[in-house]
Amino acid sequence: MSEKKELTKGRLFWKIQKESFRRSVTIYLMYLFMSLLLLSSQAIGNTAAQIILGILCVLGGMAFDAHLSYHIGADHYDSYMAGCLHRKNALFGIQSGGDHRVEREYRPYKGFLIGFYAALPVFVLGILAGHFGVGENIFGSIAGVALVMFAGWAIIPIAWLRNFAHLNLSFYWTLIMTLIPILVSGILYIVGAMLEKRKKQSENERMEKVREISDKSRKK
Repeated sequence: MSEKKELTKGRLFWKIQKESFRRSVTIYLMYLFMSLLLLSSQAIGNTAAQIILGILCVLGGMAFDAHLSYHIGADHYDSYMAGCLHRKNALFGIQSGGDHRVEREYRPYKGFLIGFYAALPVFVLGILAGHFGVGENIFGSIAGVALVMFAGWAIIPIAWLRNFAHLNLSFYWTLIMTLIPILVSGILYIVGAMLEKRKKQSENERMEKVREISDKSRKK
C-alpha cells in the first residue's frame, strides 16, 4: 500500500488553486448563461427595455453566484471542522480515517480567489479589447467579439454608456466589472461559512443541554 506524499506548502498552494478554479467553473457558467439572455434582450428595439432587461440578467448572474458561493463556504467550513478533528487526533497519535482534503478547508480569502477565477476571462479579454478596440464599435476587434460572446455581462453595460450616454470610455473599463464576481463570491462564501459555524454551535449547545438533562435524570 503506497504512502501519501507529504503535503508541502508548494503542493498545498497548487491544490488550493485547483480547488478554487474547479469551484469557479460553475459560477462562470451561470454568468455565461445570463450573458446569453442579456445578448438576446439587446435585440429589442426599445432602449429602456434593453437596459432594464440587461440589468436584470446581470442581477440574475449575481444571484446564482451568491447561491453557489454560499454553499461552497458552508461545505468548506465543514471540511475545516473535519480538519480540526484530524489535527486534534494526530496530537494524540490517533490515525483518523476518511479522505480529508486540506485544500477544501475554509479560509476567508478563498471566496475572493474563486471569484477571481470566475472573472479571469474578463481580465484577459478586457485587456485585449481595450488594447485593440476600434472606435465605438464593440465588434471592432476579435477580442471585443470574444468578450461579448463569453462575458457579455461585463462589456454590454460599458457599451450602454458609450452608445447611449455618449461617454468616451475605453473597453479597459470592463475590468471594473470583474469586481462583481470577486465581491459577490468572496462575501457570500464568508457568509455561508459563518452561518454554518453558527448552525454547528447551536447543534452543539442543544446536544450539551440534552446531556445535562440526561445526567440530572440519572442522578434522581
